[in-house]
Amino acid sequence: MKRLIPILILFVFLQVSYAQNITVKDYLLLGVDAAQDLMSKYTEPADEGLIYAITGGWYNDARVLDKWGMDISLVTNGSFVPSEKKIYRLDVSRFDNLEIVGGGDSVDIPTIIGDTKSSVRLAAILDDERFEFDVPTGITGLADINLLPSAFLQFRMGIPYGTEIKLRYFPKLNIDNSELGMHGAAIQHQISNWIEPIKESMFAVSGIVAYTAINADYEFQTGGFVSGTGQHIDFDYDSWLFEMIVSTKYPKYNAYGGLGYITGTSDVAMKGTYVIETQQQTRTFSDPFVIGNNVSGLRANIGGKASFGRFSINIDYTFQGYNNLSLGFNYNIR
Repeated sequence: MKRLIPILILFVFLQVSYAQNITVKDYLLLGVDAAQDLMSKYTEPADEGLIYAITGGWYNDARVLDKWGMDISLVTNGSFVPSEKKIYRLDVSRFDNLEIVGGGDSVDIPTIIGDTKSSVRLAAILDDERFEFDVPTGITGLADINLLPSAFLQFRMGIPYGTEIKLRYFPKLNIDNSELGMHGAAIQHQISNWIEPIKESMFAVSGIVAYTAINADYEFQTGGFVSGTGQHIDFDYDSWLFEMIVSTKYPKYNAYGGLGYITGTSDVAMKGTYVIETQQQTRTFSDPFVIGNNVSGLRANIGGKASFGRFSINIDYTFQGYNNLSLGFNYNIR
């Protein structure tokens, strides 16, 4: 899991080094319910932030393309993570068989986007045996830039009746122990074409409905206290956007903005067989748990676009649960 988001960063031209394997498997020493609880706290900022990140960049103009007009874009997004999401307080008194090495009832530990270093070690007591392990830390690189990035190619085409369709795509890649891909589709309709006073003005008004999904997989490295087979994590993120857009209609430089609603879900499933052996018994878990998360709320967007012949560039900022900065490079095919 620590390498999934750096894959995205690579395509946003950021220099991020890969982090070492995380130790979330060791949480199973506490039992399935405890492992699910602790892992959900650790991944929550990424689960929420990526939903917001993949929703950005769907438009840069309220005007739709002419019928059968086409363009292609490279879009990059970055969702800024609130500082309070970088750590969470672990209260070990909630768990019957968990201790902080060195003593204490609670301690602050990093989330997936938190500090990349931590001196905290935990001890799980299972069948009167003591198993010590380091807490998972943040992803190398994300703690400094404080954002969750995404990048993708986007295609749009004008169709009849003042409407255009859009497709976005991030090819499914296999890098080391990780696999990741993105896809999405949207439809935008220029409402102002049907309202005569607005049609003749220097403003355009549109509505858009968009869907985006990320599917990813991370394969655990072998070793440690927990053995087994087929150990991996499946990640599924999807989001829906419903938005009204307004823009100017000048030849070269334009401003645009929108007001809308976002809703999305994430499912993180721990898959495979996990075996824990003590001197007294062997415990086996198959597909231990699925962590679900939901995000929804209003959002507002403001941006600008500059056109140079067939090329254009746009930048915008979105105010939402995790504020988002989007940059697009666009080329008009026809």
